[in-house]
Amino acid sequence: MRRLVLVRHGESVWNAEGRVQGQACNGLSAIGIEQAEYTAQALALAYPTATLVSSDIYRTQQTVAPLSAKLNAIPVFDPRLRERHFGAWETQLRSEIEATDAPRWQRHVAGEDVINEVGGETSEELVSRVLGAFIELFAAMGDNQVVIAVTHGGPVYYGVHRALGLEPGVLGTVANTSITELALFDGAKKPQRMLPVVLERYNEIAHLPVELRTLWRPARPTPAAKPD
Repeated sequence: MRRLVLVRHGESVWNAEGRVQGQACNGLSAIGIEQAEYTAQALALAYPTATLVSSDIYRTQQTVAPLSAKLNAIPVFDPRLRERHFGAWETQLRSEIEATDAPRWQRHVAGEDVINEVGGETSEELVSRVLGAFIELFAAMGDNQVVIAVTHGGPVYYGVHRALGLEPGVLGTVANTSITELALFDGAKKPQRMLPVVLERYNEIAHLPVELRTLWRPARPTPAAKPD
């Protein structure tokens, strides 16, 4: 069995402020740093021989660092695992966008793909690069190999939906340092354009103490709004 373990980064300073990050970054919050430590402990115990890949954005670099130390493994940084680019909305508070760009924000919240209108990526552009990374990672694995990929909420959410052939919204929001696993069983054809994978767990946060379990703040998630 080949296994791809997807981990969202720890809570960031801008998550806690309710700010749209996309590919901008101000690092992890104190909670996020703790989350990363707990997650590293759990994953190092479960997968001591795993190899590591990560988004190259600072908050994911901070999240993968304690796991890298525990596994004595150097991560490969892949920009395809970055969060969606949110254009002019990046670095703004969601409350500010709701006040200054209300009609478009409401269309976004309702599920319309409007991010390209503010200079960002469409959902399809995000899916295309993320799924390409997933396919390459699986194709390069040997049987019984585990790769842990530290990434963002958008790539996990949209990438897993597409990999499983699901419409966005079937699965829920992705929590900070949650663990999601895709498995490709031995003997299955290695992926070319599609991913014949099994979802073994999604958005699991049982490794975190209750007080460290976060989504993104303010805590008013919507089906369409997954800024990370």
